[in-house]
Amino acid sequence: MKIRTDFVTNSSSSSFVIIHMKSEEIAKLLEKYRDADIPWNVMFEVEEYEIDIDPEDFMSPQDPTKVEEVLECLLMLLAEVNLKDVSSPDFPKGFYYNEDQVALMQEAFENRKRLTDSIQSVSWDAGLWVPPEEEGELQNTHVRFFYDREKGSSEFVEDAEW
Repeated sequence: MKIRTDFVTNSSSSSFVIIHMKSEEIAKLLEKYRDADIPWNVMFEVEEYEIDIDPEDFMSPQDPTKVEEVLECLLMLLAEVNLKDVSSPDFPKGFYYNEDQVALMQEAFENRKRLTDSIQSVSWDAGLWVPPEEEGELQNTHVRFFYDREKGSSEFVEDAEW
């Protein structure tokens, strides 16, 4: 899955996100809300509990460093929702989410452990490349997160150079 957000179109910089994960419960959740009134940032594919996202020129707003962060980062990327908002006393009235976004968030928040426990594998690769003449506040970044439940492995790598 690739996802890019906040891309500057008058820039030569390039960003990407590619995500491939296997999770029966998260796949079911995404399929349940696929046709809901949710402003999906990017398209995603679900086939036999495998989820793929690979959009053009898209930047991930937040990347996971451990499996417990995958659900939150995924929904932030796909649906522009922040699961942390659900625990706010002002939720949902104090936020600009529509009814379907609220339903997705509440269901994901209430079932966070079950959804996270269903993750079998994740490959999350994201980056931003800025040409030297445009460097300033932007910096080259490349992050990778890999998780495999069966192998018992989890790794987060952040490289400034690529």
